[in-house]
Amino acid sequence: MSNLSVFQTLRQDNPDLFTAAGLSALLGDCLCVKYPEHHKFTYPSLLNLDVYLALAEIDNSIQHQKIIHLIMANPNAWPAIVKSGRKSDPNSGKLFYADYGAWLFLYYRIRDKVYQLQKNLNISGVSQRHISIRDRLFSFPKEEALVLMLHSDACGNIKDERTILQNAVPEITNYFLKLVEISPAYNLFLVGENNKKIPTTAVEVEKAASKAVKAEIDSQSYNWKKISPKRGESEPIDLLDPDEIHLCLHLDWDNNEVLFFEAHHPDKSRCPWAN
Repeated sequence: MSNLSVFQTLRQDNPDLFTAAGLSALLGDCLCVKYPEHHKFTYPSLLNLDVYLALAEIDNSIQHQKIIHLIMANPNAWPAIVKSGRKSDPNSGKLFYADYGAWLFLYYRIRDKVYQLQKNLNISGVSQRHISIRDRLFSFPKEEALVLMLHSDACGNIKDERTILQNAVPEITNYFLKLVEISPAYNLFLVGENNKKIPTTAVEVEKAASKAVKAEIDSQSYNWKKISPKRGESEPIDLLDPDEIHLCLHLDWDNNEVLFFEAHHPDKSRCPWAN
């Protein structure tokens, strides 16, 4: 399979392949080919061994032939077997994990190829996210975790995408605080050590945001079911007024210092774990 045909195949899975989100999803899928039953693939074609090897640009060199030999020595370990519902040899897992270095080698080849493609095509490492919380629409820039943030374009011109993220912090923070104020007003907390919820104020959130270089926001709600006097189980659900709204503030680019703020629905029965 040629280099061109492999990307044509992947674009049939996802027409948005050549975007920050598309390339990030591709690398995410590549990380999960060993356990596909726990992952929803954006690019199911990767479960075809020929496609995966073509993406890694394996050639006829001695080193690459050794890699292929390791993989093909136990083809039943390839996750397409799992995906199709057929059972492989019960001992195949031993060889599969013994050959972990071969799979890691392939992933890093693909990752480096994707990074170079991203630079050549000048594909941003930041995508625009669109969300709706408490019936309020909002769009904000978000760094895609598995691809590069570009500091220059293919011609060497300066293009620091960190500026895009930093400039969005005040707007994201303001959106978060406005959501908190909508009736019924939510209770605001700073998340401390051991996940301790410390009551706080909008002023403190704004003060922390003034020092942040990046901000992220999300919400979550759960359908809780009591299965015993002291135990319960839950599953995620979508609610107009979510159980919790989260604001994450990064104070540096290396994620060494991060502040978490949470807004909880005033109905305490919504959050039994906090009672």
